[in-house]
Amino acid sequence: MPPSSRPGFNGTRVLVALAIGLLLGAAMAWFLFVIVSHTPADVSDNRLQAFLLMVVICGGLAGVVIETTRQLQVSSTDPAYHHHWWSRSSSGRVSRGQKR
Repeated sequence: MPPSSRPGFNGTRVLVALAIGLLLGAAMAWFLFVIVSHTPADVSDNRLQAFLLMVVICGGLAGVVIETTRQLQVSSTDPAYHHHWWSRSSSGRVSRGQKR
């Protein structure tokens, strides 16, 4: 594929990935909050809120990192970025879709 036809960086998709990551992080934080609130553990409110905020932020960060890495891989001109580990057949194994 010529370099001119490769897609560029799309910030909107990164923001959508951020929103999805924040939603998943919030769901995980709610799940952890319910678990902690139903245990006999005595955790101060400030520490619990800080922990839950970190979980939500980590979810958003994970979404941004995954989408940014995916876009950089797709737009790369280096063929090594487009050779996936599951399509290698150097060990003599047959990849899916191939016949011996």
